[in-house]
Amino acid sequence: MKIFWRWIKRLFFVFSGVGIVCGVSLYFFWMQIFGLGIWTKMFNLPDFSTFSEYRPYQTAYILSREGDILGCVAEEWRDVISPKNVDVRNLKVARFIIAVEDKRFYERDLAIDVRAIARAIVEDVKEGKIVEGGSTIPQQLVKQLLPSEEQAKKSFLRKFKELILASRLVGTFSKDTILLLYLNEIYLGHKRYGVEAASRFYFGKTAQELSDSEAAILAGIIKSPAPNSPKLHPETAKVKRDDALAKAYQEGLILEVEYQKAVRESVAVTDSFVKSCKQAEHAVDYVREILKKEYGLFFDTVSVGQEIRPGNNDAWFGLRVETTIDAGFQRYGKEGVGLALKTYKDKYGTNAIDAEGAFLAVENGSGATLAMVGGNDFQRRQFNHAVKAKRQTGSSFKPFVYAAKFEQEISEGILYNTLLDRNVSNAHLSCRNQWDPNTKSWTYWSPRNFDEKKFGGASYTRRFAIAQSINRPAVWTAQIGNCVLDPRVLVMVKKLGIESAIDPHLPSALGASGISLLEMVRAYSVFPNKGVLRPVYIISKITDSAGVKYFEKTEWNTQKECGSLTFKNRQTKKDETITIPCGINEVTAGVMVEALRGVVKFGTTRGTLADFVQPTACKTGTTERYIDAWLICFTPHITLGGWIGGPEDYSQPLGDRATGAGTVGPMVRYALDNWYMNSEPVPFLEETEEYMKSLVSPPNFGKEMESLENTDPDVEAPQE
Repeated sequence: MKIFWRWIKRLFFVFSGVGIVCGVSLYFFWMQIFGLGIWTKMFNLPDFSTFSEYRPYQTAYILSREGDILGCVAEEWRDVISPKNVDVRNLKVARFIIAVEDKRFYERDLAIDVRAIARAIVEDVKEGKIVEGGSTIPQQLVKQLLPSEEQAKKSFLRKFKELILASRLVGTFSKDTILLLYLNEIYLGHKRYGVEAASRFYFGKTAQELSDSEAAILAGIIKSPAPNSPKLHPETAKVKRDDALAKAYQEGLILEVEYQKAVRESVAVTDSFVKSCKQAEHAVDYVREILKKEYGLFFDTVSVGQEIRPGNNDAWFGLRVETTIDAGFQRYGKEGVGLALKTYKDKYGTNAIDAEGAFLAVENGSGATLAMVGGNDFQRRQFNHAVKAKRQTGSSFKPFVYAAKFEQEISEGILYNTLLDRNVSNAHLSCRNQWDPNTKSWTYWSPRNFDEKKFGGASYTRRFAIAQSINRPAVWTAQIGNCVLDPRVLVMVKKLGIESAIDPHLPSALGASGISLLEMVRAYSVFPNKGVLRPVYIISKITDSAGVKYFEKTEWNTQKECGSLTFKNRQTKKDETITIPCGINEVTAGVMVEALRGVVKFGTTRGTLADFVQPTACKTGTTERYIDAWLICFTPHITLGGWIGGPEDYSQPLGDRATGAGTVGPMVRYALDNWYMNSEPVPFLEETEEYMKSLVSPPNFGKEMESLENTDPDVEAPQE
């Protein structure tokens, strides 16, 4: 029996000695032991290229010209904290996380916390399974390097793999680098990775701006972000926060007075960041199309099992797109669209259709897009009515007809200052239209004016006909020969930058062809821009998250060529193609400014804009049966336009007398009022003192002005 116990003692001392030797060796040589390549080969462990060549998925931001967020694109929402901008050791949220997750992180040389592991082993042995982890920050960080299916398992093998990887990690990177990687990678719920993305999502601020309470919330929810989300479960988030605050206080990170103040605060979250990502959804969608088409930057996705993950295009890695959009003007446009649609629905009540609206504004001198609203509710309709909808333009097309005639007459030597005061016929005309096989006869198109009693004169000055949007004078101006559209009108449309196909028949003089709002605004901007056509653009700069440039706009050239047109030579009977130069001569542009100023002073927008202090020129448009309503305006600085009609290709009428001024007017007026608030009025260069007097009391069409007494100032002739 004594021999037996003697051997037991010997074995005890042997194993104790071996244990002590192993423990000491592990403590002093852990890096060499777990850094052996045999572990990597045995368990097929990954390398650290993910961290050494750190290029994670990051949120892409589309920004206004002031740097405000207009839109965001992400599958993994992450905003990387850079050591260039942040002192990680003094970052409040980092110190709170260390207190909660790994309080001896900076003190310990090992990748593991022996005391925490001992405590966890006791609990695991009691339960007979893994119930408590005791994982350090390095262990948590390397966990994501393992396959996703293995990450979800709780096993001793997975823990051993984490130990090997974490040991190698600590031997490869500095503690500051490891902590920074952790802060950028930790999952904090709602698809938010890293403390910066989570700070923006939950609190609408950067990680550096967090209060004690907010920092403690993020530190407290790391282990289980979903059930402790401060947005969805504020009660449980408060419990986790208070635990984190207590640990931070115990570690001396905050004073007692700070602790007491923080625990008394409620869990306060905000949706400000989420809302900021939806400031200009149609415009952002348009920007994304340009990024893909012109720069090869797009947000591709791939399927991995049941998951949809980002692809490998550069767009996913923290793209920053600076646009020309003015955040304030964008807001005015968006609110203006909503106001105009509400005004329309209030007016027509149950007879109102499910209408849509669009708004667009550009800067005259540069062509920069200042605002783009493609619809009233992007979540309901993603279709961009400002860019993609090709709708009939009604009377808003007429300025192109008159511009073609003015340019022709100026080239013939007619004095420019007489052009608007020349008379144009208002006589009835009838043009053969289509052959009806049933009646075996032709149908005829006979344009009529909105009010034949009001506008029944034999002729009118061009100034008055343009201002009052009288139909037949525009048709007579556009006609060459008998019921033939003057090809110079088609040329003028091209010169003004309109790319949509224009029907080469006379009804096009009244806006029978489909054109987008973007094209219309761009064309009108030529008039206040002294005849120069500037290419409209929306992207000014593209960089990655590190500031490396993909593109930056540095030149603002005029557009030289505007396509081509093919005509049949009357003499040779052969088709001939001509190249169309962009823009018009400065004199023609000045005459058009004068003509369209009259629309505001004594024309179809006098009720909407006559009292607006900033000099403005406009033209309204209303299509046949009141299906579409338009209003395009410009000042010396900007050109803007609005449209209201049925969504996409919807063709139901808006309602009787739903004209451009009356329907779209509230939208444009709201945007102008807010944009020019507190600004001194700036006159057009063409406006001499004599001209301004003539607008108040035009001497050359007194009788014409008398006909406007006691009439609706915002009624115009629909396109018929």
